[in-house]
Amino acid sequence: MTDPITLTLPELAERWNTPAPQVLSRLLQQALPLYFYFDGLVFNFGDKWLRAGGDVRDVQDLEAQQERLSTAEIDRQRQNLHQLGLLKLTQWEEALSPEALQQLRAEVGRLGAEVERLTTRLRERTSQRQRQVRNGLLRAAPRTLQEIVRHGRATFPQFAFLPNAADGTDGALVALEDGFPLMSWLGTTDLVVAMGDVKAAESC
Repeated sequence: MTDPITLTLPELAERWNTPAPQVLSRLLQQALPLYFYFDGLVFNFGDKWLRAGGDVRDVQDLEAQQERLSTAEIDRQRQNLHQLGLLKLTQWEEALSPEALQQLRAEVGRLGAEVERLTTRLRERTSQRQRQVRNGLLRAAPRTLQEIVRHGRATFPQFAFLPNAADGTDGALVALEDGFPLMSWLGTTDLVVAMGDVKAAESC
């Protein structure tokens, strides 16, 4: 019979005839990785632009530029209509000279270009975020596992590690977002161990 690729922690506890918390403690002492399943968005830890909240400054800039553009465009239209004799300015408005009107038109163009740039940048960010979906196993961080040992469960982590590469290189630290289904806790029943690591532990 072919061995499975992974065992859940309860399956390993049954295999070793040992309570799951003790199995977890033993695996931690031997520094063997434990994994959990995650379906959601995964970002490199240092990627502040794509992670949640990374767009705050750009969104604020866009809103401010849109407001300025709206005001400048209204002023431009009113001044144009006034020059054509189609509109009388209010007592709070002053007729612009041809040079000042030209500057206003240039300002409208500049603001429009900036609004377009920011809109495109934010749209591309949304598209990039949607490509960060992961459906598979992640390696639980030691702190998460220690919390499970102490309390039987841990707050569902915001950070974890990618599985080690084929050459044994440690997987990168990643930030987790928008997991589905949304889970509040991670417990022993959510953890899995690679069969190769199980056999390594059994040989010690």
